[in-house]
Amino acid sequence: MEDHNKDTLRNRMDYNNAYNRNNYRSFSIRFNQKTEREIIHWLESKNSIKSYITELILNDMRKR
Repeated sequence: MEDHNKDTLRNRMDYNNAYNRNNYRSFSIRFNQKTEREIIHWLESKNSIKSYITELILNDMRKR
């Protein structure tokens, strides 16, 4: 039974990875903990960093 569970988990992970690869785009950004501490604290204070950044981008796009 344990092998069946491993196969099921592996199949689910393969499906999820393929779905994400085909339907999402990922972006990464790094902040320096010494020189950009204020930005880090600001972002960490938000309920959702993704929502916050998305709203900033949409507002900027609407200006153009």
